[in-house]
Amino acid sequence: MTQRILRRHERVLVPDAVDTHVTGNEGTAPLEGVATVIGLGGMFVRTKAARPCGTVLSLVLTARAISIAAEGTVRNVAENGIGVEFTALTPENEQELKKFLLQLRA
Repeated sequence: MTQRILRRHERVLVPDAVDTHVTGNEGTAPLEGVATVIGLGGMFVRTKAARPCGTVLSLVLTARAISIAAEGTVRNVAENGIGVEFTALTPENEQELKKFLLQLRA
């Protein structure tokens, strides 16, 4: 039997041609990586500097002409990066993220 994973937010695969740079800070060493999957609920960040589950990060996502600041918590750790859930996003940054996701879908 296959277990279906239910998500509250649709995720969008970021095309290789779109540079989505992510920087973050948890108080110790900075985090740098590239977002490869993004949704309103969070993103997957390819990085060599993984953080353990539960780590709270202050993040900045920059892509094209946007810069979105958010707070996130690491929810998943993989060999090639981390899954981060957005836990704090201003209404302005949420609108910018929605516009960016619409551009990615087009």
